[in-house]
Amino acid sequence: MRDTDLTGFDGLVLPGGGDVDPARYGGDPAAACYDVNPAQDDLDLGIVSAATDAGIPILGVCRGLQVLNVAFGGTLVEDLPATAVRHTPGSAGTEPEWMWHPVAVAAGSRLHAEVGATEIDVASGHHQAIRTLGEGLVASATAADGVIEAVEHVDAPVLAVQWHPEADGTPAVLAAAPFAVFADLVLARRVRAA
Repeated sequence: MRDTDLTGFDGLVLPGGGDVDPARYGGDPAAACYDVNPAQDDLDLGIVSAATDAGIPILGVCRGLQVLNVAFGGTLVEDLPATAVRHTPGSAGTEPEWMWHPVAVAAGSRLHAEVGATEIDVASGHHQAIRTLGEGLVASATAADGVIEAVEHVDAPVLAVQWHPEADGTPAVLAAAPFAVFADLVLARRVRAA
């Protein structure tokens, strides 16, 4: 997928989904993972490489954050241990029950510039998280238990959030924030190309 032609693409959004195969980052193949799909991993990791090579802005959400971290050489916690912060929801019928908790937003980050706050409440729905950050990635939001909840790249136009901004109950400004940062990155690239 590294030779994927992204001509005409202004940005890449990596949504949520199943777990990244632990073999992709030297993890435990016996870990509690679900919906592992090697073909999806190939597609996602390949297209991230192509987008990065082309300087195309990338936004990751939940699995998207994990894919980006692995693409930049980072590792994941295959199954989060229980902590004071619940990240993994239960389910009621067919709708997920989001786990709401605060995250600290890093001052000076793109995310902070958009939300204008150093703490926000987010809706979690994940059982994996970043273990070691990928090359060039920095944490831009963190939960009280140390789980990295958002990342940005120091040079590349990349932002990813571990939470679900689309969750019902998310205030409109917070639901829009990651997408607004992404839109700014796309616009900045267009301006440079003009």
